[in-house]
Amino acid sequence: MTVPTQGDPLGLDAPARKAAPVVLDPGTAPAAAFVAVATECADHWRANEALLVSTRAAPHLHQTRVGIRRLRSAFSIFRPVLRDGPAARAVVHRLRGLALPLGPARDLDVLLSGPLGAGLTDRQRARLLEDREGAYDAVLAVIRSPEWAAAGHDLDGLLATAATWPDTGDLVTLARSALARRADRVTGADGRLPGMSPADRHAVRIEAKKLRYGSEFLGALFDVDEPRITDDDGRELVGAAAYARLAEDVQTALGALNDHATADSLLHRVGAHAPDVDEAALLAEGVAAVHRLAEARRFWA
Repeated sequence: MTVPTQGDPLGLDAPARKAAPVVLDPGTAPAAAFVAVATECADHWRANEALLVSTRAAPHLHQTRVGIRRLRSAFSIFRPVLRDGPAARAVVHRLRGLALPLGPARDLDVLLSGPLGAGLTDRQRARLLEDREGAYDAVLAVIRSPEWAAAGHDLDGLLATAATWPDTGDLVTLARSALARRADRVTGADGRLPGMSPADRHAVRIEAKKLRYGSEFLGALFDVDEPRITDDDGRELVGAAAYARLAEDVQTALGALNDHATADSLLHRVGAHAPDVDEAALLAEGVAAVHRLAEARRFWA
C-alpha cells in the first residue's frame, strides 16, 4: 500500500482506481441503464474511499470525489427514470451534503502539488500541510460516520428496487434529450460569456461537467465518427469521446479563474499570495472552448 511519506507528503504516486467505461446497448431499459451507470460510479467511489482511509493519499481522495460527482451526474442525466421517486432525490442530496468536506481537502492538494504553491517557504508549506491534515481528518470523520454508512445503504436499496420502476420508454430517446438539454445550456453561452457574472459562468461550467459525464455514460449508444479531434498527446478522438473532451475543455477553462481565487485565499492564511494572472486571457480561453463545443457536431444528433 502506497502511503504519503516525508518526501511525498501528499502520496501523489499512489495508484488510484479510475472511472471505467459503461457500455450500454440501445435496447437496454432506461432503469437498467441507470443502475449500470450508477453502480459503476459507486464502485469507483467506494474502491478509492477504502484506499483513502488507510493512505490519506491525494489521488484516492480525488478519485473518491470524482466517483461521487459522476454518481450525482448520473442521477441528473437519468432524471426521467427517477422523477416519481422522492427517495432518489433524497439519496443524492444527502450524498452531496456529506461529501462537502472533500472539497477543502482537494483544494489544499491542488495548491500544494501545483505551480501556485511552488514559491512557498518551508514554514508556509509546513503550515499548509498541517491544514491538509486537519482537512483529511474531517473527511475521514465523515467517511467513518453512521450517516455516511446510512447514505450508502440507502443508495444500494434504491438500486435494488430498479426492477419495480415504471417503464420510461426508449433509452436512446432519453439519451438524446438529456444530452441536448445540457449541450444547449453550455453552447447557449457562446458569445455571451464575457458579459456573464462569475456565478453564471460557474453554472455553465457545472453543465459542461454533466455534459462530459453524460457523453461518457451514453456515448456507446451512438456509433458515429464525428466530431473528430486530436488531443494534446496526439491521439485522435472521434464521436462521443471527442465531444466529451471538448466539454472537459470548457470545464477546465472556466475553472481556471475560480482555482486561482481559491488558491489565493488559502495562501493568504500563511502570509503569501498567488501570482497575478491575466484574467482577460483566462476568460478568452473559456470563450474559445465554448465556441469549439458549439461548432462541434453533436454525436447523438
